[in-house]
Amino acid sequence: MPASSALDEPALITDLVKRNLGHAPRATAVECGEHRLTWRELDQRIRHVASGLRASGVRPGERFAVFSQNHPACIEALFAAGLTGATVVILNWRLTDDVIVGILRREQVKLLFVGSDFAERLERIRPELDDLYTVVMVGPPSDNPDGTDDYELWLELHETGEGMHDAAKHRPHVDDLVLQVHVSDDPEHVTLTHRALHLGVAEVSPEPGDTKIVVDPLFLKRGVLAALHGLRHGARTVLVRA
Repeated sequence: MPASSALDEPALITDLVKRNLGHAPRATAVECGEHRLTWRELDQRIRHVASGLRASGVRPGERFAVFSQNHPACIEALFAAGLTGATVVILNWRLTDDVIVGILRREQVKLLFVGSDFAERLERIRPELDDLYTVVMVGPPSDNPDGTDDYELWLELHETGEGMHDAAKHRPHVDDLVLQVHVSDDPEHVTLTHRALHLGVAEVSPEPGDTKIVVDPLFLKRGVLAALHGLRHGARTVLVRA
């Protein structure tokens, strides 16, 4: 891990990717199981998610959600939220169905990324989610590892087009809300701005080496801060599925 310089003033979280994209575009940024993304690939995928959010009608100040175990899609959604002015809700999948429904309804989530291993849970609760217009399955079907990954197709669909242009119009501010996560294994949550994330990452204790292992689920504040800490320092950030 590169030596840390003096902390910058609170900035946009998207600057974490920009900084390392210019420094080492072909180095590994995020790894999770068989998934391995360079900084260049991560940047491209974030922009495709941002384009897809706008094309799907998610506007600044609105919320979308991720219901998945640790996966690069969680990180991509976070940075795309930062680009577009939306807020991503990373759901605690350990909560009961009725609590999950309550959160999605309260936040008026219209787009949801769902890990394919939670497909059956989504099928049970979707009739109760009137505001949910778009669902994108992340990963191949759990019973067919060689099956289609809808998330990858969704990214390809939004490589270019009006959504990309529309997303680029937004000018993020350090006090924009960008992330809603849980503080423990219960429904209690916090909503964080770019500024709050930056300050939270600055409080994470540094570790030696060029690899950051993230074992906490990304629906927890400490899990997200650990991942962002690795990315901030240009480390190979390895997400461990909980």
